[in-house]
Amino acid sequence: MITRREMLKTGIAAAGAAGATAALAPPANAGATELTPNNLSERVGRVRAGPLMNLEQAYRVMEEEQLDGLVLAEPINVFHLTGHWGSLAKMGYPAPAYALLSRDQRQAPGLVMAQFIYYYTYSDGYFNFPLQTWLFSGWDRRHKEDGKGRQADGRRANDGGEPRANPAYIFEDKGEVALREIEVHRRSTLDAALSGQKLSADARWALVNAVKGMGLDRGRIGVDHLVVNAIFETAGLDAIPVHADRALRRIRAIKSPREIELMAFSAQANAEAALAAAKAARAGATYQELRAAFYSEAAKRGNLGVFMQVDTIGAETGDGEFRDGQAFQIDCVSHGFHYHGDYGRTVFLGEPSRSMKYATDAIALGWDAIMEALRPGLRYSEIRAIGVEALKKGGYDLDVAFTPHSVGLMHTDDPGRADSPFYVKEDVVLAENMIISVDCPVRNVGLGGSAHLEDLTLITADGGVQINDTGDRVIVV
Repeated sequence: MITRREMLKTGIAAAGAAGATAALAPPANAGATELTPNNLSERVGRVRAGPLMNLEQAYRVMEEEQLDGLVLAEPINVFHLTGHWGSLAKMGYPAPAYALLSRDQRQAPGLVMAQFIYYYTYSDGYFNFPLQTWLFSGWDRRHKEDGKGRQADGRRANDGGEPRANPAYIFEDKGEVALREIEVHRRSTLDAALSGQKLSADARWALVNAVKGMGLDRGRIGVDHLVVNAIFETAGLDAIPVHADRALRRIRAIKSPREIELMAFSAQANAEAALAAAKAARAGATYQELRAAFYSEAAKRGNLGVFMQVDTIGAETGDGEFRDGQAFQIDCVSHGFHYHGDYGRTVFLGEPSRSMKYATDAIALGWDAIMEALRPGLRYSEIRAIGVEALKKGGYDLDVAFTPHSVGLMHTDDPGRADSPFYVKEDVVLAENMIISVDCPVRNVGLGGSAHLEDLTLITADGGVQINDTGDRVIVV
């Protein structure tokens, strides 16, 4: 016999049927006519087509920050410049690959990584844009030492001379049948990379060779990882490594056309997944089950779940049980190809109470006033003030956050103040092609529930354009 509780759980588990697949027409400057979040080949094509980074913004920021180039090891930054976020980085290996960018716009970006990973993983991405590539394969152990730590060619490994590298390793061809297309492609991609640069013995030597090859061994170079600082120091380079977190956040804040497209995919898929999961919530089911439903719905649409706050509870181990008449907020984040969606709503299990209806009306009024005012040149502090003033004029006595933040490769991706030794968010000025969220949670208690409202908005020359379907401001189940 199926109990009532099991039936209610099944309602959440089967939430996928409730999710509509709405087509999304992004802004004209995104360079596409119609995008559907379930069409994953569309997303793949955008990642393969070239550096996702807005290079025009990157060169502008490097000029303003007086940086002659960037040498990057954090996976988020390597991906932004090369399209590669490899499995080694996901496994937790520190600095498994490096990306380089010179302020000299005539130079293509650079990539440093292990030769076998390039052959067996990177080549499978079928990227079709130029990169200067330096690969490393390990020290050549075939050359015996002479008893004094000296290799047969007369060079010590630690006397400043570059050690010999192992030959490139590829899978042996047994010749029984013709190679498959993927095997041919791997070999040809590796051969093309090795035709431009020699193999290095290890990651340090490969990065030093790349830095010198791109002229980044002098001047001020933006870096993002201590291992890069260490290599610069031990290699005796004349370059001055400069912590580049603020510069990189400034670059990420202004999206390229393909980033806007990928954000539109992810934001729409995220909103659909959140709506499908929320509509299946029932009394007797748990917060953890709702989170699982959201993650499942996000995966069906090509996104990976990041977090879901339910009724203000964001802890992964936090839980609760829904009851009839409950009003609770959801804040849902997932990403597709590392670009994040962010969506918040209030869910009513039955008819809302008067106090919670009051709260949701208030945040909708504040958000509408903010949306009308969004434009390039507006400051974050002014966004907050507009929302607060709208509530005051409307006669609402509530504390609503109205917190803006940039969204992209990070859920919150704003630059910190340059004069602060710690991360202190700047009073950011909106610019065209930024994508922001304005969090609108009610920060009062004693209302009988929690309330939230949040969508993603592209800043255009003419104002703000929401990039996920907004639908109803509240979800009534």
